[in-house]
Amino acid sequence: TPVEVQYPYLIELNKKAQIVTVYTIDEDGEYTIPVKHMICSSGYRHSKLPDGVYPLKTKYEWKLMGDGTWAKYASRITGPFLFHSVPYESKDSNDVFWYKYRQLGDNQSSGCIRLLCKDAKWIQDNCPEGTPVRITLGEEMPELKQELMDAIPELVKGYGWDPTDPDPENPIYFAEPDATPEPTRVPWVTPKPDQFTRAPEVD
Repeated sequence: TPVEVQYPYLIELNKKAQIVTVYTIDEDGEYTIPVKHMICSSGYRHSKLPDGVYPLKTKYEWKLMGDGTWAKYASRITGPFLFHSVPYESKDSNDVFWYKYRQLGDNQSSGCIRLLCKDAKWIQDNCPEGTPVRITLGEEMPELKQELMDAIPELVKGYGWDPTDPDPENPIYFAEPDATPEPTRVPWVTPKPDQFTRAPEVD
C-alpha cells in the first residue's frame, strides 16, 4: 500500500548559482532526486540568510515587505526571510518592479528569495508547511543557469504583470507547460528520519 508522504519535497537554495532546486525522495528515503529548478534572486550578502535546514512556515497570497514594497505568493523560511515573487510597488498585480524582474539570476534582494510568480506559486501549492528548506552556498552551475535565464519570459510593454503569474486576471499570462513530474511514490518508502540538523531560527 502506498504511503502518504507528508513532505514529498525538499527545497534547496544554491546561493552561488542563484538557483532553487526541488528534490523528492529516493528508495532510501533521502531527498536526492531533482524534479524542478527555478532561477532566483537572493540576498546581496550571501551570509545574510544563514546556511542550514529550516522548516517552511506561514504562506501569504500578498505580503507587505519591510521596505514598503509588496510580494505575491510568499512562504516564510525563517525570521524575515521568505520565498516570494519579484516585488511590486503596490498591492496590485499590474505593478511589478520591472528592474527587479530583470535582476533574477543575480543576488540583489535584501535577504529574501525572489522567484518568478509561477515558481513562488508552485512552492505554495506543492510544499506544505514543515517542508525542509536547505540553504547552501553551493557552487556555480553556468550551463543550467543559462538555460533557466533564457527561459525567463520577456516583460510586455504597457503592462506591469509578471508574465508567469497564473492569476486568472493576468492579460499577458505565459507559461510553458509544467514538466515537473509527480513524485515517484515508492510504496514502502517514507523520508528517512533525522536527515538534517535544524538550523537555529533567525529572529
